[in-house]
Amino acid sequence: MDTRPPIEPFVAAALADTPIDVAGKTLHTWDEGGGPAHAESRLRRILDGDQRASALPLAVVRSDGGDVPVEGDLLVVRDGRDRPRAVVEVIEQRVVPFDLVDEHFAADCGEGDLSLRQWRETHRATFEGQAHRVDAADPRLPVVTIRFRLVYPCLLGA
Repeated sequence: MDTRPPIEPFVAAALADTPIDVAGKTLHTWDEGGGPAHAESRLRRILDGDQRASALPLAVVRSDGGDVPVEGDLLVVRDGRDRPRAVVEVIEQRVVPFDLVDEHFAADCGEGDLSLRQWRETHRATFEGQAHRVDAADPRLPVVTIRFRLVYPCLLGA
């Protein structure tokens, strides 16, 4: 049973005063795992504009029966206490083998020194572990990469 606060009321309130048209958009949560400290760090990077991309193993995204986010979908970002705090809109989505993630994507993730080398070093073991936990080990380690724009709490067009 999911005991997290519901996201729908948050999204409705968050987007009530924005010009974004939510008709036809699918709403997702995007949980990278990593615990409360990681969630807080990720939220801060997104709100500060330092993080404009994210990735998860394809198997993890599909493990709970959820759909893979596509361009135009909305993602709710939660804080370290699992409360919804931001909404981002997917502007690009690709599924690629882990080894084909490029340096531009790594930099857009906003972590560490922004290098592809560091991104691969810090994500490979995590992604492999996440895929293994959902019984979906794949040597190519396909990952869903998304680029996004912050739509709340940010003035659109600002």
